[in-house]
Amino acid sequence: MHTVQTLKQRIDELEEMLEKAECKSDILTNLLKEANAEFSQALEKVTTSEANFRTIIENAPEAIYIFDTETHRLIDCNPFTIKWLGYGRDELLHLKVEDILERSAAGVQDNIRKVLKNGFVHIQERRFRKKSGALVDAEVTGTVIQLQGRKCFVALVRDITERKKFEELKRYKEFFENVSDPVIINDAKGDFLEVNDVTCQRFGYPRRQLLKMSFKDISRPDQYGVLKAMGRKISRGETIQFELDIRPASGEAILHEFHSRPIAYRGKPAVLSVARDLSFRKHMETALIRTERLSAVGEMASGVAHNFNNLLQMIMGASEAALEKLSTGEIRKCHGAIATIGDAAQRGADIVQRIKDFTPAKNDDDPGVTQVFDVGQLIVEAVQLTRPLWRKPAAARKYRVNYIRPLGAWMKGQPSEIYEVLVNLIRNGIEAMPKGGVLTLSAHAGNGIIRISAADTGIGIAEKNRRRIFQPFFTTKGSKSSGLGLSSSYGIVKKHNGDMHVQSTPGTGTTFHLTFPLACFIDRPCRNSKDQPADAVQTRLRLLVIDDEINILKMMAMIFEDTEIDLLTANNAEAGLTIIRNGRPNAILCDYGMDDMNGLEVGSAVKTICRQMRRPKIPFLLYTGLNTHLLPEQLESAGVDHVVKKPVPAEKLRHILQDLTTEPAVVP
Repeated sequence: MHTVQTLKQRIDELEEMLEKAECKSDILTNLLKEANAEFSQALEKVTTSEANFRTIIENAPEAIYIFDTETHRLIDCNPFTIKWLGYGRDELLHLKVEDILERSAAGVQDNIRKVLKNGFVHIQERRFRKKSGALVDAEVTGTVIQLQGRKCFVALVRDITERKKFEELKRYKEFFENVSDPVIINDAKGDFLEVNDVTCQRFGYPRRQLLKMSFKDISRPDQYGVLKAMGRKISRGETIQFELDIRPASGEAILHEFHSRPIAYRGKPAVLSVARDLSFRKHMETALIRTERLSAVGEMASGVAHNFNNLLQMIMGASEAALEKLSTGEIRKCHGAIATIGDAAQRGADIVQRIKDFTPAKNDDDPGVTQVFDVGQLIVEAVQLTRPLWRKPAAARKYRVNYIRPLGAWMKGQPSEIYEVLVNLIRNGIEAMPKGGVLTLSAHAGNGIIRISAADTGIGIAEKNRRRIFQPFFTTKGSKSSGLGLSSSYGIVKKHNGDMHVQSTPGTGTTFHLTFPLACFIDRPCRNSKDQPADAVQTRLRLLVIDDEINILKMMAMIFEDTEIDLLTANNAEAGLTIIRNGRPNAILCDYGMDDMNGLEVGSAVKTICRQMRRPKIPFLLYTGLNTHLLPEQLESAGVDHVVKKPVPAEKLRHILQDLTTEPAVVP
């Protein structure tokens, strides 16, 4: 192009010289002819070169565009650019370069200044925005040129999306090979697409077999709902965390925590999950929770001892008064003293039951052990049990605990665990009021939901701590707290299909809100055991009591003397079985913990005797004061019809027997 311009300038000069010459100059004329010929040849070469250059650009398999470095307007581009970005040509040439780049206008301006300074740009990675909004990765190189009197930038762009995907897959491969936890890639149905070696080792399956399996094959059927819920969240693009019991080839389920997020695998949507074995951590948490529970009981021990000493004083004083009145013949005045003894004994039994509920037996951890219970009564008992924490006579700080007992608030679950949640909330509320204050527990049942609130007037919780308050081991109380109270409570609430959240204002107070499903009407107790049917058949009952505690047998004899119940007693299991073989009691009340046989073994033996003698099975009541939660299948196998907790008032025991033997067979 430079040569063509020079020749054109030379021709113009020669023509001007000829015009000024007074006569025709053959030399100048020849020079002009030669210059015109040379110009025509040069112009033809330039035209051919430009045509070839345009052909190359038009057919280039990469994007090429030109923009004005001053206005940033696109002034030309090749067809590949149009197809790649998804615009029409006219549409594209109305845009600025920042419209097709992910970078901001300020970032583009800064980059153009650097390009003008250097005159070119080395290979740089940029992200381009297509008309559809999709972002693609590309490499850009180019140079500054003069075009029609203005500085322009010619850019050559190479799409590197596939290379990026390859690099990402390479990183995944390195991750797979080096991570110490199981890593799984699965599709939307949960079928495994890829697993690392650790997954094969931990789950006990060869890779070839695992790649024919899915999450359903290694999880419990009752967890399919969790898998579906997590799948819906991932399909919305969420990164999630959840727990799942994994059944390895060995068969024993192991709890794992999964971190999962959506990815693209071989061009299709998939899920990447990293699993972590939680069995050791769960064992540690369980141990620490039990330690904290026992610590809480220890804190209340002095208060419990104080209550028991008061009760023992009442019993001792009343018994002495009753003996004194008997010795003087004032029998009628004994009535009040004896009633006081009975009341004190019942209060002592209530205290023992509260402590037993707070420290449940091992079987209570079984998720299948559930019962329907009154939440209102549980709130009352929780307040009573924690009284030593907030009603210390010598304490300078004054606390008041109020509670509102709801009506009809029946729920299904494990009362000992909900009891633990309530006690934890009371303890936290008291600790949040270092200068004293008011804690209010309330509950309401309606619309199929039970709502429980625990509100204190304490120091409140800072926003940064409120977000972490249910995390295990998080505490603001220092070394005196394990940080598991609220996290274990949260886990218990979730286990009972409930929800738990907190509202707090620093300096004003905190309120914990709990919601649980209301028990179905058919699950609730239909009547109290004290309510006897009006048409119940009244007939004499022959009751056999088996207990290795002689004083209990004597007490039973006094209770049932002069009643419609004829009492038979045995102070060991073998003696009781002999009576059953030789006679036919209408009902059996047997102690659970005896030296020769336990109550379940006696119940099984009674079933065998009745079957061998072709008699109807005798109603069997298990009598126990142990804090042992017996499973329904254990009781059914042993032929136990009812469990009676020690101590039990005589009137209640009579009603239980009447309910169990409404129409007893008449003994000849």
